[in-house]
Order: sequence, then C-alpha cells, then structure tokens
Amino acid sequence: MCYNYSMIKKLIRENYIYLIIISVLIILFTIIMRSSLLDKIIIIDNQVIDFMKLIVNKYLTFIFKIFTFIGDFYIPVFIIVCCFFLFKNKWYSVLLSCGYLFSGFMSFFCKYLSLRPRPIDALISIPKSYSFPSGHTLTSVVFYFLLWYLLTINSTKKVKTMSLIVTIICITLIAISRMYLGVHYFSDVVGGYIIGLFCLSIIINIINLNFKEKLK
Repeated sequence: MCYNYSMIKKLIRENYIYLIIISVLIILFTIIMRSSLLDKIIIIDNQVIDFMKLIVNKYLTFIFKIFTFIGDFYIPVFIIVCCFFLFKNKWYSVLLSCGYLFSGFMSFFCKYLSLRPRPIDALISIPKSYSFPSGHTLTSVVFYFLLWYLLTINSTKKVKTMSLIVTIICITLIAISRMYLGVHYFSDVVGGYIIGLFCLSIIINIINLNFKEKLK
C-alpha cells in the first residue's frame, strides 16, 4: 500500500506540468461549452457540417465507416491481445492497455463535464454519450501514437518517420470520419485531438522515465 502511494506521488511529481495543462484545458473547454462563446464556435461547426453534407456519397461513406470502426474499441483491444501473444515482452501490451484505459477515462470524464448534445442528423446511429470531446479522436490519438512509439522505439529514423506519417493519416481520417458521419462537431474533434496529445505526453513521459529499459 505504501509502495503504491509512493509510486503515485512519483508519477504525479514527474508529470505535474502536463497534469496542470490538462486540468486548465478541461476547465477552459468546460467554461466555453457553457458560455456565449459556444455560439461563435457553433457557427464554424455548422459550416463544417454543411460542407460535409455537400461531399456525401456512397464511396466516402463506406470509407469513413471503416475508419470509424478502426477508432472503435474493438480494434485497439484486438491489437492489445495480438501484442500480448506475439511479443515475449508483455510490457508492450500492458502499457498499451494502460494508455487506452487512461484515454477512455479522460474521454468519459470530459464528456460528463461538458454535457454537450450530439448533432441531430447523422449517417449512422447516434451514440447516447455526450458530444464533446470526440472519444474516437481522443482515444485514437493516444492509442495509435502510443502503438507507433512502442513498436518503433528501437527502429531506424526512416522507419519511424514513414510509420509516423501513416499513423497521423490514420488518426486524422478517424477524426474526419466522425464529422463526415455526423456524430460529432468540428470543435469536438479538435478538443479530442488537443486533450489526447497531452494525455499521450503524460504516458510517454512515464514510459521514458520508468519503463524504457523494460522495452529493450
């Protein structure tokens, strides 16, 4: 018990700057979602929605449904299970699991602070959870960037760069798919991306300071 408490204190001490930034961001986003500033944001959100409606076709709908599925929890869970059985070093699957659970908790926590309703019209079933931030975007930023980081930690610079580009494209398409399919606003996706990047920073900082030797 004492060891666990000491470990928690150590992790907080190592990441207090990131924790402060995330706390400020969450408070700021929550205030915005409940203030008159939201009216100005909605103008931009509606412009993006109108644009998405203009480009809707069966081919894009099929493609973006695939990317939304990649952002669902099924694929990360499948990847974590594969890492557990394929890699002798179980720290890969453990760290991926912890990162994904942390991002899921942050998404859930932020949604119930903002209480923002979803868009009314969508091309798929509208989830019952709140709209801000985009959970698909937040968790995908954390999970897929963390996956890239762990799998390329001992790779060459060229491999890291090429795989990073693929990862960024994949995450961006997941984010766009949520707007295209009509289940999120543009500001939901931007918020998810920003919060996700700071959550990722905490996780990678923890790995670098406490687990990097275990990944060799």
